[in-house]
Amino acid sequence: MIKLKKILVPTDFSKGAEVSYSVAQSIADTFGGVIDFIHVIPTLTYLNESIKKLGVPLDMNKDIYPKIIDESELKLKKAMDQYLKEINKGSYKVKIDRRPAEAIVEYASKNDYDLILMGARGKDESKFIRGSTTERVIRKSRVPVFSVDSRFDKSKVKNIMMTTDTSELSLSAFPLAVSLADAFGADITLFHVIELYGSISEEIPRNPVKGEAVSIYEGLIERVNRYLDKRKIENVHVVRTGVMYEDEVTITDGENSRSVQLFTKIEKGVSAHYEIEEYASEHADIVIMATHGHSGFAHLILGSTAEKVAQYVKKPVITIRPEEKEFEVK
Repeated sequence: MIKLKKILVPTDFSKGAEVSYSVAQSIADTFGGVIDFIHVIPTLTYLNESIKKLGVPLDMNKDIYPKIIDESELKLKKAMDQYLKEINKGSYKVKIDRRPAEAIVEYASKNDYDLILMGARGKDESKFIRGSTTERVIRKSRVPVFSVDSRFDKSKVKNIMMTTDTSELSLSAFPLAVSLADAFGADITLFHVIELYGSISEEIPRNPVKGEAVSIYEGLIERVNRYLDKRKIENVHVVRTGVMYEDEVTITDGENSRSVQLFTKIEKGVSAHYEIEEYASEHADIVIMATHGHSGFAHLILGSTAEKVAQYVKKPVITIRPEEKEFEVK
């Protein structure tokens, strides 16, 4: 089971960023652990060069940035005092970097965080649900990213939707989905779209008697258990109940065990991201999906589809980017 013991909250002090503070505390209430804050000050290269040309007796590094850093540290401390419990309160960090998203990703990776939790939109204003900084963090981070807005309420999390193209890469999101469902008392829905122009699920053999959707469903459940075995996650297993598309995830904890309801939804559509958005808007409280690759995402559900979902879906989204070497055949 995945533990979220170390959480990083990036902020630009905007209203959009502030929504993540209380959510971070909710996650810490559930999983325990420590919450750290980070603020990245964008370098003002153009302003610095302009000041030099004008001959103004100011030095950005000596006269401007130190004051901004001091003010930012005070804001971070105030925010942590206001929103976090003392037991979960960690440290805060102010960095100067011309690329805030990259600085956040690098800091999270180097300091072994379990989760980056950030507002879906900070000061970025665009037609997208998630601002450009959040979107770039999602693209590049190897640490799971949880992007939330003001609608998140952990007490109302009843269904966690996990998108999958049936590939092993997409199933890397499953352990975290189980951890969250177990912690929040929620169900999990595995959601797969059979696209008009083909998808990776075509690799699953079709049984003409059972039909396409049932064949994919049964093959997907087999792949989930195979993935858990391969990753040596021995305390989690999917158990078939005999009811089509309705199964259970059993979680063993010593001599005790508990279960999470697992539903599988197979849809047909021309556009996978449209079907995902439609289902999420009506039925999901959290959307979780795997991401991969230098350009952001892999294959159909992990490709441009996932990028569109991350940009437009009006629900909290958690993304995980697995290491490709983890899935090499040995």
